[in-house]
Amino acid sequence: MKLHKGQRLESGFTVLDIVDLAEMKAAGVWAQHDCGAQVFHVVNDDSENLCAFAFATTSRDSTGAAHILEHSVLCGSQRYPLKEAFLVLAQGSLQTFLNAWTFPDKTVYPASSVNEHDYFNLMSVYGDAVFRPLLSEWTFMQEGHRYAFDSDGRLSITGVVYNEMKGVYSSLDTYAHRWSVRAVLPDTPYSLESGGNPDHIPQLSYEGLKEFHRQCYSPANCRIFLAGNIPTEKQLTFLNDRFFSSIQSDAVSALLPIPRQVRWSAPKEYRIPCPAGGDTKSTVFISWLLCHATDSSECIALAALTEILLGHDGSPLMKALVESGLGEDISPVSGFESEIAETLFVVGLRGVSDEKQVEALILNELKRLADEGIPKEEIEAALLYIEFSQREIKRSGGPFSLVWMRRCLRTWLHGCKPWESMLIGPALQELKQRIKENSRYFESLIQHYLVGNPHRATVIVEPQEDFLSRKEAEHAQAMEKIRQEHSTQERQSIIDANAALEKIQGQADSPEALASIPHLSRSDLCPDPVLVKRRIEDLDGVPVLCNELYTNSISYCNLAFPLDMLSPQDYPWLPFFARAALAVGLPGMNYAEVSSLLARTVGGFTALLHTGSPVPSPDNPMISTPLGELDLAGRDWIFYRLKCLDDMAPPALELALRLISEADFSDTRRIRDLVLEMKNELRSSLAPMGHAYASGRAARFASPSTHTGETWSGITQLEFVHHLAALDTGEVAARLTQLRDAIISGGIIACLTGSAGALAANGRLFARHFSRFGSPRGRKDPRTFGSQVGVIEPFVCRQGDSREVFGSPSLQVGFAAMSLRGSAFDTVAQAAESVWAHQLSTGALWEAIRMKGGAYGASASSDGMERCFSFSTYRDPAPLRSLDTFTSILGSPQRDDGDLEKTIIGRYARETRPRTPSEHGFADFLRFLSRIDDDCRRRKLERIITMSAGDITAVRRELAQQTSSAAVVIAGMKDAEQAAKALGVEVQALPV
Repeated sequence: MKLHKGQRLESGFTVLDIVDLAEMKAAGVWAQHDCGAQVFHVVNDDSENLCAFAFATTSRDSTGAAHILEHSVLCGSQRYPLKEAFLVLAQGSLQTFLNAWTFPDKTVYPASSVNEHDYFNLMSVYGDAVFRPLLSEWTFMQEGHRYAFDSDGRLSITGVVYNEMKGVYSSLDTYAHRWSVRAVLPDTPYSLESGGNPDHIPQLSYEGLKEFHRQCYSPANCRIFLAGNIPTEKQLTFLNDRFFSSIQSDAVSALLPIPRQVRWSAPKEYRIPCPAGGDTKSTVFISWLLCHATDSSECIALAALTEILLGHDGSPLMKALVESGLGEDISPVSGFESEIAETLFVVGLRGVSDEKQVEALILNELKRLADEGIPKEEIEAALLYIEFSQREIKRSGGPFSLVWMRRCLRTWLHGCKPWESMLIGPALQELKQRIKENSRYFESLIQHYLVGNPHRATVIVEPQEDFLSRKEAEHAQAMEKIRQEHSTQERQSIIDANAALEKIQGQADSPEALASIPHLSRSDLCPDPVLVKRRIEDLDGVPVLCNELYTNSISYCNLAFPLDMLSPQDYPWLPFFARAALAVGLPGMNYAEVSSLLARTVGGFTALLHTGSPVPSPDNPMISTPLGELDLAGRDWIFYRLKCLDDMAPPALELALRLISEADFSDTRRIRDLVLEMKNELRSSLAPMGHAYASGRAARFASPSTHTGETWSGITQLEFVHHLAALDTGEVAARLTQLRDAIISGGIIACLTGSAGALAANGRLFARHFSRFGSPRGRKDPRTFGSQVGVIEPFVCRQGDSREVFGSPSLQVGFAAMSLRGSAFDTVAQAAESVWAHQLSTGALWEAIRMKGGAYGASASSDGMERCFSFSTYRDPAPLRSLDTFTSILGSPQRDDGDLEKTIIGRYARETRPRTPSEHGFADFLRFLSRIDDDCRRRKLERIITMSAGDITAVRRELAQQTSSAAVVIAGMKDAEQAAKALGVEVQALPV
């Protein structure tokens, strides 16, 4: 039945409107149920359907009620009374995305799947979770906060969200981000912490959590976003029958407007102390309050203005800040904030010595631009960026419909029609018309919103070396005071409550509860992988892979140069080279001019390092190409990845060629800025990415490639970048020039992805510009690797004990990792390892380390190419305990961690997750270079689908024999010292 505006459906929904979403190749259906819940469905041909339940959850305080509730509702509901319904879903669903997010003013529960039956399973479980959660008190204790006594009798606070937010509040960047919003919105809920401030989280009571749910999670306060090809009426009927049919009216919490900030007549200034984390200088920025998010046309104009001012290295405000010498690099909070009810523009510097000059520099540059005018080419570049972003088919960690969802919710939850902030085309056309009518349109925006706007705040975020130690001491003192004030009965009550919680956590869900979660069966799984159409051509002596795919008139070019003909001493330099090669000038053009030209020509141009082992093939290590057999498998590469509109391919490829072969590193000031920028980024990445550093370090002896990977992106690189910052910039520039010339002398292989017409045209362009490089030359053999900065030794695939502990005063929580020798690639055993890793991540590890231990995350992974099986934890309050848990799980008898069939389905989903055309092309390129053919992919899927419990038992026993293998801990100094003592090693200080 065709729906029409005003139609009343038997499901209790009324169709409010139907709109044409031409730019999305879709239609939009907007409906409202009698109970007040609204639905917006983006109807298109995509079989990857998405559903998302969204609630307005404006904070009343900084206890993190919204965040704790987001965790808690997924711990069992009336229809699905399991301890971790989310986990059971993740374990046995074909979901392509499954998560939940707490924003400053909303909480969203999105899920997607390519299987219709599975999709409705996801909708059923998520809907029951949000509308009818059990919200047991033990859930609040586990996910929120609780008192506990340690082995020495000291009182402490733990809980998943509490520990997560302690990790969040460990860095300067967190404080900068929080205050970029709070400073200009002090009289609104945005001045509060929706995620929860660790100092305030313990103030939330169990009753308070339940009341927050009662107020915010009513159907009238719910907006449901749908996208995909399942008929709208079928989904509305399901929603009514499953959730809304028994609700006649909803008097509680219809959407309430968020109070607007009263505008100031004069600017303000804030000075905020924060953890140092290696930072010795302040971050300084200005934050402006702009328009309301519901003004979509104005928001697009301000987004374009931000791109003009800060979009690339040569943008006028960006260039003025970086070249001023007042700071080490641009503040990471800089940009346009449009996810909240009132939009902001933020810009500043970090690593600042003279704080007062930063404000004057920013205001003077903005005034100069308003008076003298913006270069026309910068406006051209900004409009191209918006057009390209509108056209490109991409994923955002999940289906592209997640991007639509976020755009939609920006204003839908503030009273607008759901499509008003989702569509870019109408607002972009209006913007172009404004520019046509007023040649100084953007200058007028600068004057109105920035130069002449008194509602701004200058924020100085000051790192203090003793900040965290003082906080810890104050916390310990407060805990001791509470402990002393507690009666013996109260202390026993805490002990009993934790014992009761551990008992519940240790109990398995009943078979009846597990059976309540709907799931698919093995018979629903297909062993045939998605095939990518590929042909290999000889373009004037260079092998080129061509993938003919629909890309919406965008061309993708991946240009690969081998690196393993370089010397071992060169390897630590390559991450900085990959960054600097595309961020400097060309002969006759400075870096700002090149950056501006790139912005006007391409949709993106990046450099990526890649290392990986090949599929074993002792009989023939070569790969067949139209040029004959070439030595390509298992090599190290630098990929130059270019994307552009089809009609911009000629200038884009020409510019790419020039940067690859002529990048000019002679501007030593620019080199110095890039070094400091990289050092700051790596240093700031420790708190949010400590698990990646720990895992990389633990796995570095698994294979030559894991060793190389750690050199490029691990603790070794963190150490090297500090070494790099101490070098003379002239020496650095000379080394980069040598690397550039050496790399292009190694030959090239490429991959082109696009339409048939684009492939033909781009093939001719490629042959004209890049055939001079020839095909890839042979590698140096044997390979050697840098074990540390300045010291080179031959690589030896070490096995056995390798324990390390790294300490940092900037961490309030820690990370642990362990790496074991895995099974050979393309075997039943390796497939079994991948299934067992999924089973552990959604079973034993989650229960022991997240539920019981309070860590935010714990996982296992299997890398068949590198023969590496790894464990890791994330934001872990007890990393040493987690290492013991890894060993315990390896050594314990096989337990029932849920239905094996569910685990297989979940693992299969990870193997077959959808990809965009660009991702398909690049993945096919990597498979070609590693000798992974389609038969190999099919065998793995078949092995996963037919996996037996005996297969998993066999690999578990094999891995259990390696309990002395590599273990790494990264933590705050106190926990690091404790871990080092237990492991019998010395604490190594992380470079800051």
